[in-house]
Amino acid sequence: MDKFTKILTGKQKRVLDNIKLYLDAKGIPPTLDELRKNLGFKSLRTVTQYLEILERKGHIVRRKNARRNIDLRAVDAAGTSATLVSVPVVANVGCDNLSVFAQENSDEYLQVDKKIVDVAGDIVAVRAVGESMADAGIGSGDYILVQFTDRVESGDRVAAIVGDMITVKRLIRQGGVTVLYPESKDPKYKPIVLREDFKIAGKVLCVISASLAEAPEVLPEEDWR
Repeated sequence: MDKFTKILTGKQKRVLDNIKLYLDAKGIPPTLDELRKNLGFKSLRTVTQYLEILERKGHIVRRKNARRNIDLRAVDAAGTSATLVSVPVVANVGCDNLSVFAQENSDEYLQVDKKIVDVAGDIVAVRAVGESMADAGIGSGDYILVQFTDRVESGDRVAAIVGDMITVKRLIRQGGVTVLYPESKDPKYKPIVLREDFKIAGKVLCVISASLAEAPEVLPEEDWR
């Protein structure tokens, strides 16, 4: 996975999007004060805090001794330009059992290389909870990219909604029976036989290790409109 796969909070993404919009509209980067006014911040310090975060995460570079000093930057490890796209993190998923509710979280995004998600349909990220898919390289806290589709085959790893809960497992269809299998040598993890109250939500595309995703910083709420 590209080392420039990073997490942005909704607020960090809003700052980055505002810089991109200004560049597209005027062909030059905004000044700190223009960013402050556009975003509704009270202080320039809040602007610089967000720029420090975006620079640390590899999205911008700030040039010294320039009034308009913000350059967009998205490169891979070889120095090649990369196109990053925002994938929303929408839920936690139970990889141990069905005890984790699927709760939408619209204030977190993964920035991933477009090549990774260049498939038809909507793509979202879910966060794994538990270790029942450890042998598939999915650990608790890892991010799983899921393509929304019900077109899956036996043997695929899928995100399935059972009742009002969601889980990720390997799907096996055999003899008219659909079963979700854990991928762990630990005998405490049992297959889930799907009956009536279930839906295949999507197909697993890839896994992003939690160690490659930086934790989002938290800034004061009062500086937003």
